[in-house]
Amino acid sequence: MSRWTGKVLTLGALTASALLFYAWGGERPRMVLRRYRLHLPELAGLRLLHLSDQHFGPDNWIRRSRLRRIRAWLSQLQPDLILLTGDFLHNDAGLDAVEMMLQALPPARFGAYAVLGNHDYVEYSYTEFFGNAWQQIRQATTPSQRLATAWQETKRLLELAWQIYRNDRLRFAAVPNNTRELVALLEMYGVEVLNNRACDLSADAGLWVAGVDDPIEGHPDLAGTLAQVPSDAPLILLTHNPDLAYEPAAARAALILAGHTHGGQVILPGLGAIHTQGTHLPRQKPAGHFDNLPGRSQMIVSRGMGESTPFRFRCPPEIVVIDLVP
Repeated sequence: MSRWTGKVLTLGALTASALLFYAWGGERPRMVLRRYRLHLPELAGLRLLHLSDQHFGPDNWIRRSRLRRIRAWLSQLQPDLILLTGDFLHNDAGLDAVEMMLQALPPARFGAYAVLGNHDYVEYSYTEFFGNAWQQIRQATTPSQRLATAWQETKRLLELAWQIYRNDRLRFAAVPNNTRELVALLEMYGVEVLNNRACDLSADAGLWVAGVDDPIEGHPDLAGTLAQVPSDAPLILLTHNPDLAYEPAAARAALILAGHTHGGQVILPGLGAIHTQGTHLPRQKPAGHFDNLPGRSQMIVSRGMGESTPFRFRCPPEIVVIDLVP
């Protein structure tokens, strides 16, 4: 190897290491406030606070930094309505952080409403997935068995890589989370969980909010939920997974709020998101404002406040404020 080639390889390795370190610890605690102004005459005058995908887990410096940013931002906001679209938990170790966030919620004229996400039901454990592969190989008793087991586990990893490439849904090594305790905690702090339910917020406002259960780990009933809403009522629909927004029945909603994609987490120049959590949304736009839905519905998909894997690149976590104007 020539000296020039060695320098190039060293520089490449240092650059890759710096980018990886930045993706791990640079953007994740740097929560931003993202504002939208939407023209919705039937809902004009309302300010919505949209929070999604906190993915709280065990205590660490990222979580503490994120909670400080959450408190700082929320103390400045004066929403009319607070709407949370799921994935509060990464695992049960995050329940205390959920409570700290709920304690920081500002007062809202029309209250706070939530739906659950897939992670509020289970944790998808990468540790168990990869650790189990290693355990299977170690438990093989003969060289031929070890070779066969290693090949089987390698095929599993290749299948995972193929799923990521195809942008499929990923579901493996699901460990149950304490959903019941999470719901009780939300309700204790005045957040009403709309699990396939609709709610009339105010006779004066004539506004309804409906929430649908998660389509991956829950039991969504979109048609049954929307049947509870008068046909001419202004409606905001909450769904953790934005795929439900493309169902024909969802066209009744004036505004749909969702999360789940985390904005892709890692956005590569020219290629877009590495993975959008297996939704219909394209890699080039896995979050933001969408007006290409059935009917006249508009949708906001949040990049979320946390993440499933500990990396973000060109996709910082966000708190969303939506001002509805005539």
